[in-house]
Formats: sequence, C-alpha cells, structure tokens
Amino acid sequence: MTDEEFAALFERYMARKRDEMKEKYNRVLPSGELIFNRFDKSEYLNCKEGSSIYDTSVVMGDVRVGEHVWVGPYTLLDGSAAPLTIGDNTTIDSGVMIYTHDSTKNYVSGGVNPFDKGEVRIGSNTVIGSTSIITCGVTIGDHCVVGANSFVNKDVPDYSIAAGSPARIIGKVIINDEGEAEFEYF
Repeated sequence: MTDEEFAALFERYMARKRDEMKEKYNRVLPSGELIFNRFDKSEYLNCKEGSSIYDTSVVMGDVRVGEHVWVGPYTLLDGSAAPLTIGDNTTIDSGVMIYTHDSTKNYVSGGVNPFDKGEVRIGSNTVIGSTSIITCGVTIGDHCVVGANSFVNKDVPDYSIAAGSPARIIGKVIINDEGEAEFEYF
C-alpha cells in the first residue's frame, strides 16, 4: 500500500468514526478520541474497574485510580514526584491539572530552593470541577465538591464544598437518609 492509499483509507475511516460519534452521541471529538477507547486507556494504566481516561489526558508517574472514576478530556495527572491517588466514584472534569511537584520557588530563587514535592490524594465520591488546579501535598476528602476554576493549595476535609483561587470552604455536602446529596452553602 502506498502512502497515498493509506492516507485515503485513513481519512475514510476517520470520517466514518466521526459520523458514528455524531450520530450516536451528538459529539464531535478530537481525532485521537475517535481512535483510542478511554476505557482501554484506563485499563492500560491499571486503573480499577469501570474507570475511564480520555486520550487527550496526560498521565505521568505514579497515578492510582479507583473504581468508576471519570477523567475528562484535556486533563493532567502528574504523579511524577510522588503518588497521586484518586478514590472510587470520583469525577475529574475537563481541563483539571493535578501536580505532585512545584518548581516555582526553584525558578524564582535561581535554583537555590529545591522543587516542592508531595503526595496528592483525592477521596471517593468527589467531583473536581473543570479547569481546577490541585497543587502538591494536597488531600481532598470523600464526598467533596471543588468548584470549577479553583486553585486548591490546602487540604479539603470530607463532605466539603470548596471554590475559588485560592480555594476556600464555602459549604458542606450532606448525604440524607435516602443517600441523596444536598448542598449547604455558608
């Protein structure tokens, strides 16, 4: 097969995959998402059952993902300096960046300060809102909500709602007797 024949075949394949995605889900996705299955990527990364990680997500180092975790597109899971652990039934929305290192002090000190490093833990049944950033050494508890566009540089206790830049606790999650979630804002 010539390069031209392969290119024509590939273009037809991609057009068919794009049409199928649009027809079935009314979505138009980046080409890589049409080729690579997000559940297969999760399995390749040794995530637990039912988890998915989009092809556009960057995963580095020691990243441990629980069961039924959804990691959205254009995310960064950086376990390069310390473990990054995500609990069960957790959502990491689109564009979230989670770091286990911080080089800022190193660069502004001209190399005098070492890189900051620290394990990041995100609990179970937690939602990290789109385009949030979580810095090294942070623990976010179980049953938490982190609002979109938040900068999380301190721990967030269980059953908390945190938002802002830097994030602060703005409410709490209440699980009622029927198991349903309710939000109470301060």
